[in-house]
Amino acid sequence: MLVDQLKALIAPEVESLGFILWGIEMDAYSADTGSMTLRIFIDHEEGISIDDCQEVSRAVGAILDVEDPISGAYSLEVSSPGVNRRVFNAVQAKALEGFEVKVQLHQATENNRRRFKGVIISVDNDDVFVKTEEDEEIRFDFHNVDKMRVVPKF
Repeated sequence: MLVDQLKALIAPEVESLGFILWGIEMDAYSADTGSMTLRIFIDHEEGISIDDCQEVSRAVGAILDVEDPISGAYSLEVSSPGVNRRVFNAVQAKALEGFEVKVQLHQATENNRRRFKGVIISVDNDDVFVKTEEDEEIRFDFHNVDKMRVVPKF
């Protein structure tokens, strides 16, 4: 998978700059722009500034220019995951236990749910347990997640 290849390619550089590679998203090719968008999310315990994004963009852009893993035109965006951050893996979900999330699954759970909102109760390996707004407990394998985002509290 291209995202895994990109992660292996750029993670060491992002980490050497002192940042965490939070995740990678690729938008489909757009006929309007004639390219696709590659989004790289970085994090740091002290937050992320525009200068941090520019620094990582230059470093990652240089690697992508040399290695050329993406065929065709693309635009590179580097940003913070933000307060409504997407959760890309079970390790991140584990760190977010107690937080409210919106979940969209590829396939419905045994509760016949594909979309729901609730609080992450626990994560055990790839098994995620969420208590929904309706007070229903749902268990799912993280590999079944299409998208999961933190619901920010203000």
